[in-house]
Amino acid sequence: MANQPTIEGAELRDRIDQYLRESGLAGSGARVVPLTGDASDRRYFRILTPDGPSVVLALHAGPIEFATLPFANVADLLQRVPLPVPAVLGHSDALGILALQDLGDVTLQAHLGAATPAEHAALYRRAV
Repeated sequence: MANQPTIEGAELRDRIDQYLRESGLAGSGARVVPLTGDASDRRYFRILTPDGPSVVLALHAGPIEFATLPFANVADLLQRVPLPVPAVLGHSDALGILALQDLGDVTLQAHLGAATPAEHAALYRRAV
């Protein structure tokens, strides 16, 4: 990924602010909180609003084609099964941004690490 463009600082915040204005997902009182990313060129931010649910923005390094993103295709397939996946609340191809339903910070691995054996069995039964 050495040849991938990076997104930093003011440019990144400008893109977030522009998306929030254009999409209407959050008003001027929204807080933007960086989240831990994955092993890609995407950056993630939680948008906290005083009067509504939080939203997660996934920022790609550059413009995207939403219809061709593997994430969008896999999410669509999983919803048809149906399996719970974060809802795509909006996107901007030009800004390279996806707005996603915020499912919180607790991963399945962390949840299982804190669960009892009985809870493990119940979760397994729900999964299959």
